[in-house]
Amino acid sequence: MTDSDHTTHCDCGNHPSVRQVNGPIAMLFPGFVQVGADGWKALLRCRSCSQLWSVDEWDKYQIQLVVKIAGTANWKTFDETQRKAHLAASRGGLCESNCTWNDCTRKRLKGSAFCVDHLFATGARS
Repeated sequence: MTDSDHTTHCDCGNHPSVRQVNGPIAMLFPGFVQVGADGWKALLRCRSCSQLWSVDEWDKYQIQLVVKIAGTANWKTFDETQRKAHLAASRGGLCESNCTWNDCTRKRLKGSAFCVDHLFATGARS
């Protein structure tokens, strides 16, 4: 596939706002340009439609997520909000009991002892 093949058509509109992938970023998104980075994730722009995506670096010990981003301003905050929503949905929502983190009064996620914020802080993504 040539570089021009990547710029004539894209599939961005057919993907959900958060999805799981598995593999190196360059292999999964060859038609994209990196426009930012934040530690273990990169901000990519589709060459065809200019859609922005936050993509985790591949790690065999972690779930690798791709998050559709509306714009470059505050993309890190928006990305985290979307990731936490994905985490909560993947766990089936909240329980009636509180998070076991010291002094936390938020409801814990199903199948976890922690609320979404504290579970996310441990590195959980799904």
